[in-house]
Amino acid sequence: METLPLELHALIVEYACTDDGATARSLALVSRYVHDVATPFLFQSLAVSGLHQMTELVVRLEALPPRARRIRHLFLSDWTHKDVIKMQKQCAPTSFLEMERYDAERAFAGRILQHAAPTLETLALVVACPYTAPPLVGQLFALPLPRLQGLAIDGFYPFPHTRSVLPRLERLHLSGNRNPYGLLQLGALEAACPELSYLRISGLDAAPAFARELHSAL
Repeated sequence: METLPLELHALIVEYACTDDGATARSLALVSRYVHDVATPFLFQSLAVSGLHQMTELVVRLEALPPRARRIRHLFLSDWTHKDVIKMQKQCAPTSFLEMERYDAERAFAGRILQHAAPTLETLALVVACPYTAPPLVGQLFALPLPRLQGLAIDGFYPFPHTRSVLPRLERLHLSGNRNPYGLLQLGALEAACPELSYLRISGLDAAPAFARELHSAL
């Protein structure tokens, strides 16, 4: 190890840290030297689910200078698996506190996206809460994402419309809108994602209008 230069060690760590962030955190505990090498990659690849994890991440990110917040690959979900199971048992929020929680989830998820936006290359966004999905996805589509190449969204989504907000996006997977009629109209998608080469739309149900729209676009 002593025979390799710092640059090669950094390159090795960069290639190794492609999981949910656990590898970088573990490497940072090995020694002072490895800690220094691994520190720039602590947030390179992250998986974050639920309000608790989102809150902790925001606190950590906002204690760092922007150059140390380099998030390249992100899985972000507003709810944990337990949250999803719990909400499947009730059709609507049962208290004001639950509505406050939804607002907090949306706010913290939005702050994470803002911090990640300048360096983000791939994003999987799961928005299980029906009250959170439209405004949060709308906020995402309004953010400049200059490096984003792959995007998957699971949750009820509005359509991207801001011109060149996703200038390098090549792959887009949308799921959660049963009838996304209008997505392919007026050139809004092409304007927002000029480099888009792969589009997948899942979760359709009783969507004849969108089927006709898609047929016309082909």
